[in-house]
Amino acid sequence: MLIIYASSIPDCSLWGDGSLSEQIIVNLAHIPAYAILTFLWLKAFKRRKSAGHSFMTLVLILAGLILFAVSDEIHQAFVPGRSSSFMDIGLDIVGIFFGLRAFKMKETKSIRLSITK
Repeated sequence: MLIIYASSIPDCSLWGDGSLSEQIIVNLAHIPAYAILTFLWLKAFKRRKSAGHSFMTLVLILAGLILFAVSDEIHQAFVPGRSSSFMDIGLDIVGIFFGLRAFKMKETKSIRLSITK
């Protein structure tokens, strides 16, 4: 919901003076936003505590996240003062894979902890 709300705000200059450094920070914010979203989706759709995701579930989650990123950019094209960008979709996809990696690292760590107990 936060991503949709943020992309609905007209004219990004509300977040700063519109300088190059502000634009870079706003663009790079896509990565942690989608990393967190991915981590939460993977956590929400996990089957059991001891089992991971099936391959098909993982593919569907990642496809859904990529479609969400694309639809968010299409939505931004209709918000006054905003535009859509393929670069933003690319940053979203980078964030998705960071979130996937973080989830896999957490799962590997929790599996090791449960084996040693």
